Amino acid sequence: MEVTKILCWNCRGLMKPEKISRIKTLMREHQPDFVCLVETRADANRAIKFCDKFAKVWEWAAIPAQGMSGGIITLWKWGVGMVTPIAKSRFALYLILTTDKPKHWVLSVIYNAQSILLHKKVWRDLAPMTQLNLPWILVGDFNAILTNEEHKGSEFDNYSAKAKAFSEFVSSSQLMDLGYQGSPFTWTNNQQGLARRWARLDRFLANNDWIGNFETYLVKHLHRTASDYSPIFLSTKLFDRHKKKVFRFENYWLEHENCYSNVNKAWTLRTNTTPMHAFNHLLSRTRNYLSNWRKTGLSPLDKDITKTEE
Repeated sequence: MEVTKILCWNCRGLMKPEKISRIKTLMREHQPDFVCLVETRADANRAIKFCDKFAKVWEWAAIPAQGMSGGIITLWKWGVGMVTPIAKSRFALYLILTTDKPKHWVLSVIYNAQSILLHKKVWRDLAPMTQLNLPWILVGDFNAILTNEEHKGSEFDNYSAKAKAFSEFVSSSQLMDLGYQGSPFTWTNNQQGLARRWARLDRFLANNDWIGNFETYLVKHLHRTASDYSPIFLSTKLFDRHKKKVFRFENYWLEHENCYSNVNKAWTLRTNTTPMHAFNHLLSRTRNYLSNWRKTGLSPLDKDITKTEE
C-alpha cells in the first residue's frame, strides 16, 4: 500500500501573501499528495492565478467562490495516480482516484453552508455517493459538530440543528470519524474573554471500504496561523508507535470504585444524534476513560499485572 497524505485547510481567502506563504510552508513541511483548500474566496480567474504557481508539480480542480463566499481548490501531485474530477456543486468537489490498491477510491472535499436549509441539501446531494460501493473519504469544513464535546464557549443549542442533520448523514452513509491528534478544536472566533468560541468543524470521515484498504492512518490538527482555522493532515504511513492495542476489560477492575465512576463519566454526555451513533460514541468514550484510568489510577500491583498481561 502506497502512503497517501492529504492536507486540508480553511484558509479564509488565499490571495494574500501571508496565506500563500503559509500554504507553501505546510506543503514543504508535510509533503502532501493532496492539498484541499476551502473557503478560498477566489473566483475562477484568481483560482487559476493561484494554481499556476504550482503547475510544474501539481494538477488541480476548483469550485469558484460566489462573491466573497465559499470556494474550493484541490491540488494533487503529478504521479500520484490518475485523478479525475467526477462532479462538483457549490459546496463539494468529488474526485475519483485510480491507484494500484485500492484500484479506485473517491475523495470528496467539503465546505458546507451556514444556512441550515443549504446545509441539509449538501447531505442529500452527498448521499448517492454510497451507491458507488467504492472506498470513500471526505474532508473539509463541515460547518457542524457531532457531539456536545466538540465545542466550547457557547450553548449546544446553537449547534443542535446542524449537529442532528450531520449525524444523520454520517450514520445513514455508514461513515466513521477518523479521529485526530492535537487540539480538540479546529476553529475559534478569536474573540476575547467570555465571547471566545471554539469548535471542531473540520475533520476526515471515511467508509469501511476506505478504512479496510488504508488500515493505518493518523490525523493531526496542525498549528493555527493566518486563519481562524487549523489545518488538518492525514497520513496513511505506518505509525508503529500509534498501533492500537486491543482493549480488554478485566474483571478485577470491578473491585475498584473508580472503575464505576469512570464509566459514569463516560456516559454523562449530551448528544443530538441518532441512537446508534450515540451508542457507538459512548462505547468509544468508555474505552478511552477506562484505558486512561488503567494507566494512571490503578495500584502499582494492578499496573504490574496489566503490564505482564500485555
